[in-house]
Amino acid sequence: MTLGSAGASGQEQWTVGADGIQPRPWSGESVDMPTGRLHAVSGNGLVAGRGLCLAPVTLLDPIDWTWPDDGGPEWPLCWICLALTC
Repeated sequence: MTLGSAGASGQEQWTVGADGIQPRPWSGESVDMPTGRLHAVSGNGLVAGRGLCLAPVTLLDPIDWTWPDDGGPEWPLCWICLALTC
């Protein structure tokens, strides 16, 4: 399936971006983790590094991060991206 295109279920698939990346301890080692809000990214945003809300983002690995499922207290979702994707 192509990112940002309609899937078999009729829902769009979004890549996830974050406001930034910062090293954090995880399972005894330092790994780069997102900071700030998570954003939905698709289409031109993949090339431009911009969320649907047009905020600059760092793209996250789609194997590890899905929109909007990985949002939570530690990684809140951008409310503008959420409104544009529901």
